[in-house]
Amino acid sequence: MHNRTGCSWRRSTLITCSAVLGLTLSQGAGAHGGLSVDDDMCKLRLGPFNMHFTGYQPEINGNREFCEDIPKVGNTIVVMDAIEPELREIPIEVRIIRDTGDESQLDAVTVVHLPPKIYVSGSVPLEYSFTTPGKFVGLVTAGAQGQYVSRFPFSVGIPPKRYGFYLLLLGVVVLGLGMYRYSGMKRQRQMAGQT
Repeated sequence: MHNRTGCSWRRSTLITCSAVLGLTLSQGAGAHGGLSVDDDMCKLRLGPFNMHFTGYQPEINGNREFCEDIPKVGNTIVVMDAIEPELREIPIEVRIIRDTGDESQLDAVTVVHLPPKIYVSGSVPLEYSFTTPGKFVGLVTAGAQGQYVSRFPFSVGIPPKRYGFYLLLLGVVVLGLGMYRYSGMKRQRQMAGQT
């Protein structure tokens, strides 16, 4: 009987720890505006159109790609490739601004600006060297009147918050205390039933 209880306790602990770990890991999958990851491909949604979005920091990370937040300050190359052929026939404008919360004076907060242009190849390259860490917003506009807009916030050189380990540790501690209390109450009931 004691062995079955110990096995059951271990199984419950393992299931709960797995659930806490799963919740912890899923916390990192936050929304980034117009950017999404589909089929292992980072896509930028631009009205009815999609662009494949890839970022590189060759001097820092070699040919390793990133899709959302930029890992470190330094020279950064971003390439956006049109998925639909219609995007090759309309002007596309790209702007990166500092995320100040106020976009009423775009020129004042603009870091990089590629004016509207038709990219016949379908590839829009952008290169910029970020010198300070911070929060930014990418604005991609397409169409003769700029009717299709994608807005995506991102950070540069800001390490992600690692709450996952602490959440997991807290979950294990709470689970352990709960199981300890439960087994103590069960022992007391068994002892009371024997007398």
